Amino acid sequence: MDIVSFSKAAKVEREIKLARDNYPSLDSRLDAVSIGNVVSVRLKTELPSNGEVGRLYLVRQDTSNQNSPTTYTYSGGNYVKVSGDRVANHVDNGALTINGTKTVVYTHPDTHSADMLMDGNSKVAMTVGERDKLKAIEAEANKYIHPDNHSADMITDGMTNVSMTVSERAKLNVVDPWDAISDLVEYKDVVTYLAFDDAGRVVRQVVTDNYVEQNIREPLLTMPDNANGYSQGESFLVTSLGEIYLFDGTDFIMLPTLVDVVYQYDAAGVLERKVVSTMGATPIQTSYRYIYDSRGNRIAIKKY
Repeated sequence: MDIVSFSKAAKVEREIKLARDNYPSLDSRLDAVSIGNVVSVRLKTELPSNGEVGRLYLVRQDTSNQNSPTTYTYSGGNYVKVSGDRVANHVDNGALTINGTKTVVYTHPDTHSADMLMDGNSKVAMTVGERDKLKAIEAEANKYIHPDNHSADMITDGMTNVSMTVSERAKLNVVDPWDAISDLVEYKDVVTYLAFDDAGRVVRQVVTDNYVEQNIREPLLTMPDNANGYSQGESFLVTSLGEIYLFDGTDFIMLPTLVDVVYQYDAAGVLERKVVSTMGATPIQTSYRYIYDSRGNRIAIKKY
């Protein structure tokens, strides 16, 4: 390894600039340059009487070496020429092992201009323009927080769930809730019985899952006191209870009922209220109140 070339490559930029600005000749500039831990002199006779261990001494015109530049170290009271196998790499950065002694050739300055930095594979140097651009970006500029609420207009239909339009909601609001239940009368072997008042209005509707069509007598307001006048197999509807009974020849047996609906009308004969009860182990009753305009048109349904 050429220690002279290594030493020249390790020169400090600031010291060279000062030498160039302050000294006119090349020799005087070289004399003024302190390259790392290297002392530069022109002649060997200019070397200090007592050198410093661990420091390099460069003689630029060595008369003992055909006036060629020669590097020495100071050891045991003498200057020893640096050459060949006397020079080896040291584990510390900027140091060599010369004549068995660790010699610091170059010490990196505490601070220096960022202009000497080059982009690496994983990290790069930032330019002034990039810094200005970064300063102009607001904090958390790309951070997104979904709002607590927003218009449903931005919702699109999915594969299983869809959004509702205003017109669909308006249509849904006027659908009679009884329509879903009354679909039962369309099923096979399901029978619906109707009770009418004296004005011919339906006052009760009973849907039963009895699979045998019955011979229904006139609806009764209450249960009969006895079976007089009833034949075996006859059925009747008790409007006050919303239940169907069958006389089996001995007792009145209540037939299974799916739905019982009671209709109520106002003084003008307009349907005002409908109460739906689904029969089972625990009957569930749902009441609907109808609201009409001055022309008798239904404008709202209230469920309670």
